[in-house]
Amino acid sequence: MAKKKKSVKKSVKKNPWFRKGKGNLESGWGFNPINWKGSVALALLIILNAFAANYFDIMNAPFKDVSRFLVVFLLSIAVFVLISKRKTKGVKA
Repeated sequence: MAKKKKSVKKSVKKNPWFRKGKGNLESGWGFNPINWKGSVALALLIILNAFAANYFDIMNAPFKDVSRFLVVFLLSIAVFVLISKRKTKGVKA
């Protein structure tokens, strides 16, 4: 007699940081903070990118420095999206 494997289903996420945005697309897009942790994550993203823009002086910098800023900017956005997906109510990570 074969053993039945218990399906390990993740329970509903406890204490989500974000909720799905209600955009123009059918499923919605974006992440809206619903508690202080989500707000802090969003604030850190904005502060990090503002600091990077100031550090690389993107308004007066050669293309080399602007491209470095774009790498930092895109990586920070990617990390934020990954964290947000895991911490969003109703989104499969």
